[in-house]
Amino acid sequence: MGHGFGAVKAGGLFPFAERFAEAGYAAVMFDYLFFGESDGLPRNLLSISRELQDFRDVIAWVRRQTDKWDTDRVIAWGASFGGMHVTTLMAEDHDLVAGIMQGPCVDGLAASRQVPVFKTLRLLPLSLFDWILSPFSSKAIYIPLIGDGKHGSSLAMMSGSEAMAGWKRLTTDLGADFVNKVTARTILTIPFSRPIKKVHRSRKPLLVVVTTWDNEAPLHKAKQAVRLAPLGEGFRVPGGHFDLYAGGVAFEDNIRRQLQFLQKVLE
Repeated sequence: MGHGFGAVKAGGLFPFAERFAEAGYAAVMFDYLFFGESDGLPRNLLSISRELQDFRDVIAWVRRQTDKWDTDRVIAWGASFGGMHVTTLMAEDHDLVAGIMQGPCVDGLAASRQVPVFKTLRLLPLSLFDWILSPFSSKAIYIPLIGDGKHGSSLAMMSGSEAMAGWKRLTTDLGADFVNKVTARTILTIPFSRPIKKVHRSRKPLLVVVTTWDNEAPLHKAKQAVRLAPLGEGFRVPGGHFDLYAGGVAFEDNIRRQLQFLQKVLE
C-alpha cells in the first residue's frame, strides 16, 4: 500500500489497512524513500522513479514471505499520486492479481496543467535552482506541500481550504512529525510521467475509485484509465479528493467497495 504526493503511511493509510486485516487480508504499508520512517537524504525528496522502485521492492519482499502469506495473490494498492505507480505496475507486472487506486493521479502532464500559470512561473526558478545544486549538495530547496492559499502559502503544491482541511484530518495524529515540505526539483519531472499511456497493457482487474469532484488529481484522466484498462472497473463516491479517507463522507462507501472487489478477485 503506497500513499500519495508527499504523504506517509501514518497519515491516513492505517484505517484502510485495519479494515483489510479485519476481513482477513494481509495489508503491507510502506513509506517511500526519503519520507516518514524510511531513510534517505535529503529528506522529503520526491522522486517518481525511486518511488516506483520502492513499490517494486516491497512487492518483491512480500513474494518472498512464503511462510506467512499466500504470496501468489498480491494486489497493488495506491492512493492519489500512488496511482501513478500502480498504473505502471499493472502494465508491467502481470503476476499481480489486481490493482486498486483511489483518487488516482495517472497522468503527470494533465496534473501539471491544472496548476495555475502564475504559480508555475514562480515555482520554476526554485525548481531549476534545486535541480542544478542537487549533484553538489545533500541539501535541498523546498516548497510547501500544503497551504491554505493565504499568507505566502500560494506556492504550495496543494492549496485551498479543502486541501488544508483534508490534510489536517489525515495528519492529526502525526503532530510535529508531519513535515510540510517537498523538494522543489520534483515538479520538473511530473509532466514527463504519464503511466496512463501504458494502462492498456494491464491484464488483471483494476479498481479505480473516484469522487464527484477532485481538485488534486485529474478526474477525467482517472475515468479514462478505467476505459483504457482491459479489465478496468470504475466506482464513484460522493465528495472530493480527501473525502475518500477516514472521517470523509465517502470513506465507508469507498472501503466497502474495495472489500467487495478483494472478495471477488481473491476468493
